Amino acid sequence: MPTPFAPVLLLLLRHLQRCCLAAALLALPGLAAADFRDPEGQQFVVWPNIPVVRATDFAEYAADRKIFDELHAAKGDPATTIAALQAVDQLQAHHERAALAELGRSLNVLFISELDRLTRATSIRTPKLRFDFAGITPAELQRPALLDATGQVTLLVYMTYARTEGSSIQVTATLLKPADGSAQSFTATALASQAAAALAQDVFHYFYSTRFAPYRNPLADREWLQPAPGHRDQMVSLEAASRYCQTQGAELPTENEMEVGESSGVYHGGIEAKSDRLYHMRTGQLYVAQQSADERVVPNRNPRGSNAYYYCIRKKAGAATARKR
Repeated sequence: MPTPFAPVLLLLLRHLQRCCLAAALLALPGLAAADFRDPEGQQFVVWPNIPVVRATDFAEYAADRKIFDELHAAKGDPATTIAALQAVDQLQAHHERAALAELGRSLNVLFISELDRLTRATSIRTPKLRFDFAGITPAELQRPALLDATGQVTLLVYMTYARTEGSSIQVTATLLKPADGSAQSFTATALASQAAAALAQDVFHYFYSTRFAPYRNPLADREWLQPAPGHRDQMVSLEAASRYCQTQGAELPTENEMEVGESSGVYHGGIEAKSDRLYHMRTGQLYVAQQSADERVVPNRNPRGSNAYYYCIRKKAGAATARKR
């Protein structure tokens, strides 16, 4: 007998086939990928049955991943997609039987109940996530005439887990939008009895916390350069540092550029200023890392000039061209 989760996957076929069009639109120049939580303010109806797949058997898990990849890719081939969905039907029943000590069912129930608890505890009147069968019975789902009724379900969830050391497990919950195949994953490592709650807290924070505006690089029209290859991790004179920067069409940074670059960090267009180092600046003074002292700038008291580390900075060619226009 098919499980309640299996029929809804088959009936979501029409929505999954729209993925190709959505992916093509996102690939067009100037169109950025939307936030998975969009549309903001709209409630998601989540199918309550959550397949839980054990990932410890790598050969078996590889086959499972291929099936789930078909759901994400939604290649638009009806025969391929139908075959994948039929295989998911079998996987749901198989992994439900294979789950250790009813782990799959426990994760499903505890995950949903913890999300409900967090929603009540934070006095959220209109939940962003609503787990609901959308008034559809398994018998109705098997009727082709009701295919479009599943459009009410806007999110599906599946989990994969593996044993780690001791009694802990690592669980990944993947939320999938059947309308376009986009997905968002969350991972937690905890005791089996606590894993569902840990995942629920991550998901809750993601959907309900303040959505901050994207970071803007204050120095977007500039680019940083590493020291000369022979100067890496070496202290050199102000003159040597300045000469090398000039050979690259660059110069030593100002105090403001150093501070902004350090605040941005290496993953957001900035630099790393280590706490045990001093850095040359264009003025001849030395810059001190923010985490190491209240004073950002110290004078170079050596009459002959003290050696220090350095970065170079220059205007981006594209940015300069844009300003001229």
